[in-house]
Amino acid sequence: MKKYFILAGMLIANLLAFSQQPYKYIIIPVQFPEIGEDLNPYGVSTALQKVFNEKSLAHAFHAPDMEEDYCDALTVNLVPVKNMFKNKLKVELKDCRNQVIWSREGTGNSKDFRKGYAEAISDALSELNDIPVDPNASPTATPAVQEAPAEKPVVAQQGLARPVATSSSGNQPEEVLYKPNKLFYNYTYFIDLVDAENGKKKLIILNGELLGYDNLALIGTLTPSGLGDVFTLEWRNPGGETVRGVANLTAEELKISLPEGETLKVITLQKY
Repeated sequence: MKKYFILAGMLIANLLAFSQQPYKYIIIPVQFPEIGEDLNPYGVSTALQKVFNEKSLAHAFHAPDMEEDYCDALTVNLVPVKNMFKNKLKVELKDCRNQVIWSREGTGNSKDFRKGYAEAISDALSELNDIPVDPNASPTATPAVQEAPAEKPVVAQQGLARPVATSSSGNQPEEVLYKPNKLFYNYTYFIDLVDAENGKKKLIILNGELLGYDNLALIGTLTPSGLGDVFTLEWRNPGGETVRGVANLTAEELKISLPEGETLKVITLQKY
């Protein structure tokens, strides 16, 4: 009889170990209507991405065609908390049934929305060092895997100046939100395609600061090749030198091919 109790105990322990698996990754929305109407309002999406990168937590930007394991992921929700003197946000992690799995409030000391919200997000996530456990995972659930380091483009150190307007007091300049023209993304960063003279197109990276460069940095120029959707590409590296490559542009995809030693580096971005 004692042997059966031991076996039963081991079975229960194994079931508990399998049933409490961490979620696989965290989904970051690019729209937060309660924060602002624009994409990535006040940079909150990239602020979340920056913290998750620093903590090595697997994550991806939200997209209409999310993978089939959507319910193995948590989605971030931001709730503004009213405060007269500081920017406060509650960061929530919800499952696919819209149930809050984890939440915490954070405070930003800066009165500027962009900087204050980033501070509040960092404060709220300061104690989140692991993706929360899924209490309803099936026994066949696999352990969460760390996201492989995302392929990052080489970005120029020079950036486009962000337009500013003078505040009503005439003292502090107010940041004007950047309005994307034609946005492409690859779950790691956003690139805006801006029409220029003679059919050329400029590539502007929106969240360049996350990669160690200024936001809104000019990272490349596309020039028509005369072969339909094929463009020649001038890509600027950190040292200021120009790397020449090729880009294929369709209504739904931007594919960039750059020489890298004796191989070819391909960066694929989808139309948002």
